[in-house]
Amino acid sequence: MRGIVLISDGIDSPVAAYMMKNRGMKLIFLHMINEKNKKSVENVKQLIKKISPDSKFLTKKHYDTQEKIKKNCNIRYQCVLCKRAMLRAAEIVALEEKANFIVVGDNLGQVASQTLDNLFVLDNATMLPVLRPLLGFDKNEIVAIARKIGTYEISTRNSSACMFLPKKPVTKARLQRVIQEEKKVE
Repeated sequence: MRGIVLISDGIDSPVAAYMMKNRGMKLIFLHMINEKNKKSVENVKQLIKKISPDSKFLTKKHYDTQEKIKKNCNIRYQCVLCKRAMLRAAEIVALEEKANFIVVGDNLGQVASQTLDNLFVLDNATMLPVLRPLLGFDKNEIVAIARKIGTYEISTRNSSACMFLPKKPVTKARLQRVIQEEKKVE
């Protein structure tokens, strides 16, 4: 089984990838470049070396998509619309790479896109299964695993919040409303 891992230089997605790798899954890493600088790409490369150095690593630009969402849509939907766009990009890569699923570092209850209502809306963006190996973990458990596998220091050394994070992201998105917002963006 092959999966596309949506990987950032944060704490969660590298741990999710590590867990899937330990279950014998072949991984292809996809990093969405959401910044004008390249620091995150270098951090992600170092994380992949720790987790699965023999895996393929791909990047896609995502900054312009974020800008379009910010300019044209209700700002409260930024995180949900962003994640849906990333899942669609991962699905395209999965089809090209003959992968069976998408892996993300979501864990239930975190702010922004990771509430139960929002996860339902996110899953609707792709036809592929979205695997969330950290879904029931709390942040302390994830940090403990990250420390154990040697990714924590890399994930925290240049960490910065997403520059597009709204002050009050929607936590109970409804699919029909999200689809309306998406129509405002190419």
